[in-house]
Amino acid sequence: MRLNYNFKLTDMILFKKLMSLAIIMIASINTQAQQNKVVIEGVLEDNTQMTIPYVAVSIPTKNIGTTSTEEGRFYLSLKQNNLQDTLVISSMGFKTFKIKVEDYLHQKNKTIVLEDDVSELENVVIKSAKEYIYEVLKQRKKTFVSDSHQLDFIYRRSDVEQDVSKFFVEHYMSIVYKGPKSYVSRMQVNEARKSADYRIAGKPQGGHSGLYMFNINPLNDYFTPIKKMEWKKIGDTTYDGESVLILEGTKENLKRVGKPLITVLYIGMDTNNIYRIECSSGNQVYQYVKNSEGKMYLSYHKREYYSRREISARHQKALKLKTPQISIGIRHEALVLGIKTDKKQFTAKGYDQHDKEMGNVKLRYNPTFWDNLSLPPDTAFYKKIKAELESNYGVPLETQFNLVN
Repeated sequence: MRLNYNFKLTDMILFKKLMSLAIIMIASINTQAQQNKVVIEGVLEDNTQMTIPYVAVSIPTKNIGTTSTEEGRFYLSLKQNNLQDTLVISSMGFKTFKIKVEDYLHQKNKTIVLEDDVSELENVVIKSAKEYIYEVLKQRKKTFVSDSHQLDFIYRRSDVEQDVSKFFVEHYMSIVYKGPKSYVSRMQVNEARKSADYRIAGKPQGGHSGLYMFNINPLNDYFTPIKKMEWKKIGDTTYDGESVLILEGTKENLKRVGKPLITVLYIGMDTNNIYRIECSSGNQVYQYVKNSEGKMYLSYHKREYYSRREISARHQKALKLKTPQISIGIRHEALVLGIKTDKKQFTAKGYDQHDKEMGNVKLRYNPTFWDNLSLPPDTAFYKKIKAELESNYGVPLETQFNLVN
């Protein structure tokens, strides 16, 4: 018995030494990873010192990119082997700005001023707006990344009551598909976090909102046939040195009398690229960026919907409302963090989460993952949600994440 005891004690001592060594090695690896990390961040302005939102900031040759926030701020996490790469900054109406990553890091002033670029299309456009629409729709497989690819992105949803956020859920997820004309073939929620639920009229959605984003894209023929809209030119601009037509399509909306559906497309004259989509339905925005081959893929999306819902007499009395209804809304935002075109690198598996309400996806909150995720600066969208959620009961959002998940 004595020998067995000593043997077990020796094993325990050895185990502790091995664990200590493992911790030291992991810490060393993490330190080395941090040392190899290169952070690019700054602010984009025009020549009047106004910040520029939704600007593509990328290294196209490496399929690395992000989009600036509404306040013109951007953040990009790179590696040491990206120092000699060229950072490309492109925005509607401005000349494309290019700078070597290493040179940008050496600059003291991290504010980049973009120069105006004037379009000269007034006397050039000869086809009708509808002819341009038919042409760009026909060219979608050529202008967008149309082979199977994986998008890794952050998807945020906020449930709003009386114009105040009452519930928030955020997923880091991956999908596989073949561009806006096709359907998502695989999707996977990798990480999740959500706030406390302060909703009075909370109601689960019929499926995952992140998947819905792809299905309702106006370029998806099945959902919104934009060929049936009445189109006209409403302006022109430039993007990355190319003249861009701004076309507006309208269609009567039988559900909302007096409020037609309006879709605006920003179309490259030389390439037939669609750089941006704006929709009146849900105040939607789809922003696209070029990959290493000059083909477009989604980089940013947002939308919001509002309506009214019945509540109980008890809730009506507590809220001091004149009618048994409250205004409700849902705000959405997606930030694409990366694209993979090599099928061997795809990580999304299956499709079984497509019909799950976001708030019901069961994943343990992993603060280490979220702390180390290279996100762009907080958008105005996210700042507003965070402030509203924290003001409900004075509880920090991070505390809610930890307690709820």
